[in-house]
Amino acid sequence: LESSLRALDGDTDMFECSYIQSELTELPFFASRVKLGKQGIEAVVGAELQALTEYEQAALEALKPELKASIGKGVAFANKQALPAAA
Repeated sequence: LESSLRALDGDTDMFECSYIQSELTELPFFASRVKLGKQGIEAVVGAELQALTEYEQAALEALKPELKASIGKGVAFANKQALPAAA
């Protein structure tokens, strides 16, 4: 919360991790480092994934099926909770 408020106040060096819709991997959502600004997320910092060690990359690949399944459950839940559009 403090980072968001500081960014809204004009601090240009605010970064946080956020679970966002993303194209960094083939997964539709991924936790990523983002730069915050007055209008919200200004940039997604994807360089961290490029700097993974071989061990970390293998661990991420092994985890992707579980992440994909969890994302699918979350999307299905959100879709059930969506309010019908007003006519």
